[in-house]
Amino acid sequence: MSPRLPESKHFQIERLADGVYAAVASEQGYASCNAGIIDIGDRTILFDTFISPEAARDLLKAAEQLTSNKITHVINSHEHNDHIRGNQVFDSNVDIISTALTREAIARNEPEQIGLEKETILKEIIDAQSKLDTEKDAKRRRELALLISYMQGVSKSHCELKIRLPNITFENGLTIHGTERTIELLPLAGHTFSDVVLYLPKERIAFMGDLLFVNMHPYLASGSPEQWKQSLAKVEKLGVRIAVPGHGPVGRSTDLSVMSQYIQSLEIIVVNMIKSGKHVEQASLEPIPSPFDTWLCIEDFFVVNLKFLYKLATQGKRKK
Repeated sequence: MSPRLPESKHFQIERLADGVYAAVASEQGYASCNAGIIDIGDRTILFDTFISPEAARDLLKAAEQLTSNKITHVINSHEHNDHIRGNQVFDSNVDIISTALTREAIARNEPEQIGLEKETILKEIIDAQSKLDTEKDAKRRRELALLISYMQGVSKSHCELKIRLPNITFENGLTIHGTERTIELLPLAGHTFSDVVLYLPKERIAFMGDLLFVNMHPYLASGSPEQWKQSLAKVEKLGVRIAVPGHGPVGRSTDLSVMSQYIQSLEIIVVNMIKSGKHVEQASLEPIPSPFDTWLCIEDFFVVNLKFLYKLATQGKRKK
């Protein structure tokens, strides 16, 4: 009988291989993103640390319960707050690793972001709760509940939040060798201008960060759609068997091509909008194509993504 997996209201632990686990965010918890726990034999590596220190403390406990080794390294996949704010719960002898660009972006953006949140988050929670109270559509209610949980996790963390920057950075890739397995940190781009994928070559498991969303609309507007598609193709060529997304359930290699198809589908919608003379603000009138119409769409990301791609396309034309 397999040992009982650790439990948390913030995430569910899924065993992917001996010593390799995904912490999949619960819809009503304060994790917001997925994380990874990887026992490499003589030490344990974590991938991402959630939006909330409270959830990160549960992640730390789960890692200690699942492995008998010390946690020596934490990887930040990219700069966004939902993947990094749990950094502070780890002792100073635990190294935080990211790309140099990600560290610079966290240092530059987090102080202002936290300040803005403190000014607006409570009103945003009230507004979202008001919408939820009157919403009848089951899918939309689920999306609003997810958004409220995210914002509550953000708000609750403000009283204890401290920015902890990565203290080890790299640019051209990094390999960590353990006594049982090797991990490769692959510097890519697309969701932001600096994303990291953690790849286990022996098990063919990839922790994708936000380069992959499964059954959820991604957020395109902080990176490069073209680089994103290229990054997905590079990971797909590795022969990945399991792909852990930044958001959504654990996926397979086929989910990488589906993510690329999503971007391509929205680009086609935008091309057709421009050809028919539609203004960017008419993006909100465009129907979500199948199969993406069943995906969770938080904060109207579909419309936000269309507007972003429209502006990219029209800016390119003006430059010519």
